[in-house]
Amino acid sequence: MKSHYKGIIILVLVSLAVYIPYRFTYMWFTGPSGCIKCHEIKGYHESWKNYPHQKIDCRDCHETRGPFRRLDTLSRGVRDLGIHFKGDYFAMKAVYYDTNCINCHTGDYKPESKASSMPKNHAKMIKNGEGCNNCHRDTGHENGLGVDAKFEID
Repeated sequence: MKSHYKGIIILVLVSLAVYIPYRFTYMWFTGPSGCIKCHEIKGYHESWKNYPHQKIDCRDCHETRGPFRRLDTLSRGVRDLGIHFKGDYFAMKAVYYDTNCINCHTGDYKPESKASSMPKNHAKMIKNGEGCNNCHRDTGHENGLGVDAKFEID
């Protein structure tokens, strides 16, 4: 019986030894200034400071919602790290989620629910599968930075 308790205590201690550093590094790396520590997005970060979404953090647009959001962000971060070391990194591969835009501008997310309401004509566009980025491409920050250099013909 005592070995059973000993096993549970060891499991809890190991879990805490893994979880606590994970939470601290997650918070350190995932704020707007944290994103530029790993992602080569300095121009996007500078641009973001001058755009309407400057008061919300990168994760509000670029992280999915739900119980596995951190796992998704972590796996994409590991993927981006591999791409970086292969030398293929290009910032235009960033993911954003229309559902975050929609839920924020319909008041479903806190504290983002202070965002302006979505105009009524947007419901039809959403039902037709049109993405927010189709019209609001430069809302969070300037997009397309570095595209000219990437596709420059010698």
